Amino acid sequence: MANKNIYTHRIRTLGRQGLLAGPGTLCLATVLLVAAVIAPVALLAQDADGEEWTQDGQSGGALPEMVVEATNEVRQQIEKSSFEFELDATAVDSFFTAMDNEALGVSPVSGLQPHLNNLETLVSDQPPHLWIQEMASTPVATFYPADPEGHEVKRWSLAVTDFRGSPFKTYEGKGRPPEQLSWDGVGDTGDMLKVGYPYSYVFGITDKGTNSYNYAGVGFRIPALDYRRDGDRILELAGGQLFIREETDLTDGGKQWLTRSADEIRRHPYSPVRVVVTAETQDLATARANVVASYLAESMILPREQVETQVVQRPDLRSELDGSVAVIIEHVED
Repeated sequence: MANKNIYTHRIRTLGRQGLLAGPGTLCLATVLLVAAVIAPVALLAQDADGEEWTQDGQSGGALPEMVVEATNEVRQQIEKSSFEFELDATAVDSFFTAMDNEALGVSPVSGLQPHLNNLETLVSDQPPHLWIQEMASTPVATFYPADPEGHEVKRWSLAVTDFRGSPFKTYEGKGRPPEQLSWDGVGDTGDMLKVGYPYSYVFGITDKGTNSYNYAGVGFRIPALDYRRDGDRILELAGGQLFIREETDLTDGGKQWLTRSADEIRRHPYSPVRVVVTAETQDLATARANVVASYLAESMILPREQVETQVVQRPDLRSELDGSVAVIIEHVED
């Protein structure tokens, strides 16, 4: 856009009777030229007030008063120039932003090939589902081993017991016990606790008189657990939390747990996902694995084949627990 300013000047001179008086209109250059020529001339006349003026027909003169009025007119001429913006869509790799990752999440890319650099953004109905209960995380329990009777303690021990009553994790020491102990859910053999199974604990002390005192704690269960192992993030859920007993139909609570799992998977958009289902029969484990994988794939708008499945046939040590489901997010970065 260009602006052109065109200026027009109108000059009008005013004066008393004399050479420059009158209704005529002169240009400013003429006025200045005439003033320069006649200024030195000394042929003057004198009026009643003592002021000297030229008379009609005389040359030369003095100009004691002269008013120049000018009018400045501005006219703008606007020329609009054309504006062109070319966008090559092939040069745009992705519209992915950090906000997309937090609000909508980004799925793992399709098989990691051939679209490794072209992310597939997810469109979920209401991400994230913050009203759904979170899974338990490590530490799974915190114990406060205090002696209620105030004995002079020589040795102490705290044993977390499984559903059989056998020690699963043991702590012990000399002197007074610590004010609190945090348990990460790992047993003495390095195995993680079984979700859905009942656990309890026993706190024991021996005083300096070699008297022993044992205090049994209340039982507890962990229905769903979120933990890390060997670089993977594992979301493990009890089968009874997801499915109708010995069936493949998801319960309403089970759908919420899987929706929560999908929210957590979105936090790791570049990590492969694998579902491991444990059940008493091979057929039941296979069918449940397919149900869970399909639900997760639909929630995240992924091809079903992107969610791998693995089945484990294992008799339940307690039949009412109905197996387990582990959603494994592999090679997480944080």
